[in-house]
Amino acid sequence: MIITPSANGWSYDDSIGKWKLAYEDKTIIFYEKTDESIATPTTLFVGTHEECEEEIIRVELNVGQNSDNDLNNT
Repeated sequence: MIITPSANGWSYDDSIGKWKLAYEDKTIIFYEKTDESIATPTTLFVGTHEECEEEIIRVELNVGQNSDNDLNNT
């Protein structure tokens, strides 16, 4: 699910055990399963690994070759 930004324009999530995907335009900024909080002025998507993969495909995000957080990460 996309986290709606607050009045100051930042999206925030502090859920535990979820995959968090932050992206801007077609670039992935952050993609990882984490228990850490995340705040970002970019688009923030939170869900299962499969849901994040679907979001990456749906919005046609660029998956970098040097990324540790690729679509095969579990």
